[in-house]
Amino acid sequence: MYHHTLHILLHCTDALLESSLRRASAHPGFTHTITTACESTCGQDATALPNPAEADIVLLDGAALAQLPAMRKAAKSGALFILVDDGAGEPTAELLSLLDHIWPVSASASRYDFHVALLLDAVRQHREHELTIQHFETIINLTSDLVWVKDAKGSHIKVNEAFCRLVGKSRQLVEGRGHYFIWDLEPEEYAQGEFVCLETDQIVMNSGEPGVFDEVVKAPQGMRQFKTRKAPLFNADGSIMGTVGIAHDVTDLANMTAELDLVLQSIPYAVMILDSNKHIVNFNDRFKKLFGIGPTDYIAGESRDVLRQRAVERLGFSRNGRHVVMRSAVDGHEKYIDMYENDIFDIFENVIGMICIYRDVTRQRQIERRLKQRANTDDLTGLFNRHYFFKNIPATLAAGAGLAYIDLDNFKHVNDKFGHHAGDKALILAAQILRKHLRGAVIARLGGDEFAAFFPESCSKALLRNCADELLVAMGEAFDTHEAFAGLSASIGITLAEQPGLARDDLVRQGDVAMYEAKRLGKRRYCVYSASLE
Repeated sequence: MYHHTLHILLHCTDALLESSLRRASAHPGFTHTITTACESTCGQDATALPNPAEADIVLLDGAALAQLPAMRKAAKSGALFILVDDGAGEPTAELLSLLDHIWPVSASASRYDFHVALLLDAVRQHREHELTIQHFETIINLTSDLVWVKDAKGSHIKVNEAFCRLVGKSRQLVEGRGHYFIWDLEPEEYAQGEFVCLETDQIVMNSGEPGVFDEVVKAPQGMRQFKTRKAPLFNADGSIMGTVGIAHDVTDLANMTAELDLVLQSIPYAVMILDSNKHIVNFNDRFKKLFGIGPTDYIAGESRDVLRQRAVERLGFSRNGRHVVMRSAVDGHEKYIDMYENDIFDIFENVIGMICIYRDVTRQRQIERRLKQRANTDDLTGLFNRHYFFKNIPATLAAGAGLAYIDLDNFKHVNDKFGHHAGDKALILAAQILRKHLRGAVIARLGGDEFAAFFPESCSKALLRNCADELLVAMGEAFDTHEAFAGLSASIGITLAEQPGLARDDLVRQGDVAMYEAKRLGKRRYCVYSASLE
C-alpha cells in the first residue's frame, strides 16, 4: 500500500559494513539508497561536513564524532545516528545523548548482516507504527461521532476533533484530563443529574465486554443525548488498561421521534408503524385501545404476525382484504375496521417499513345498513317495499316460481271509522301474519293494503293453496279478536310459472287478476289464476 525509500548515509570507511548494507534485502514497501561520505563531499575539501538533511540513517565512525552535533542539528526529525565504534575515540556523555545505537566494529560480515537486518526491521516497525497512528487519527477525525480512549483511571488519552468541537476545548487541553474538567461539571452536579458516563465505563471494565448505552451530557450547546458504544482495552497480560468509546448524538433524532409520536397521537385513527421485517416500531394510543394493549404489554419489536394471532384469539380478528371484523376490546361489541397498509420508502426507493392505519367504520356501516334497510324496507311494517320487490325478483322466471297477491278486505272502512292509527295497526298485524306463515318467501308491501309474497322455486299450486288457506284462517282469527278489525279479511290471488321464461311483471299481473276475482266472488277467499280470468 505504501512505499518508503530509506536514505542511508555512511560516514565511515568500513568496506565490510558498506558491502553488508548494499546486499541487504529491503522489506516489502521499502527500498534503500546508500551514500558514502566520500560521495556526499565529492569534489569538496576532504574535511567538509556531509549533508545529512535527507538521510534517514547515518552511520559514522569515531573519526566523525566531532561532527555529530552539527550533523544532528542539520538532520531531519526522526533520523537515526549509529556509531560504528572502532575505538578511535571515546564519546562523551553529550555525544552519547545524540546517538541512537552503537555497533562494535567487526571483521565478520555475518555480524554486520545481523545488525543491518535488525536495523531495517526496526525501521519497518517504526514506520508501520507511524502509519497505524496516521490511519487511526484520520479515521476518528472523519466521523462526526465522538471518539475517545481513556485509561483505567478515566483520563482521556486520545480524543477526536468532533469531541473537541462539542466540549469547546482543544485536544491539548482535553487529553490527559478527566470527565469533570472536560464537561465543566462538579461531582455534586454529576451525582444529582441524569449522567451515567462514569458508571457505564465501570460496567464495561468490570464485565470485560462491549456495551451500548443511552447517555446524557451537558455540553456548551445545552443538554445532549447520545447512543454510546464502549469496549474495554486490555494489557498484554489480560488486565484492563482502559476503555474506548464512540458516541452518536441522537438529540435531534430523539426530538424527531418525539415529533413523530406527537403526529401519531394526533391522528384520529389507530396507527402502527413496522420496520422492513414487519416488526412493530411505533404505534399510538388509539391502536393500543383498539387491540386491548395494556400498560404492561410491551409490543415494540414484536412481529406483526404474533400480534395478529393474539388478536384472532382474543378479539375474533377476521380480515377480508382491507376489511376487518373484530370484537371491541372495551365492551365486546362487534366492530368494523377498514385497514390501510402502505410501504415506507427511503430516498433510494427501497422499502424500509410499512404504515398501517385502522379506521373504525362501525358507525358508518350501521348508518349504511340503516339507509339500505330504509331504502328497501317499508317503514310501517318492516317488510320489503315495492322498489326492493321488483329490483330483486328476476325479470324472467324459472318454472316453479309462484306468487300470492294479498289485498285486505274492508280496510278503508277501518280507516274511516277508527282512524289511520287503527289502520296502521291492522297493516302491522297483517305483516306479522305473513312473516309467520310464508317462511322462505320474499314478502313485500306493494302499497296501501296490498302485499305480495314471491316463492322463487320448487312451488306448486297445491303449496300455494295450502299457504292461502293458512293465511285466511290466521288473519280471520287475528282480526276477529279486535273490535276495530272485526270486518277485516283478505282476498288472495295465487299464480304459478308453469313454464320457464314467464316475465316477472306478467306473474304479478296474474296474481292481481286472481286477487280481484276472489273479491268479486265475495272476499275472504283465494282464487287460482287461469287464462279464462283475463
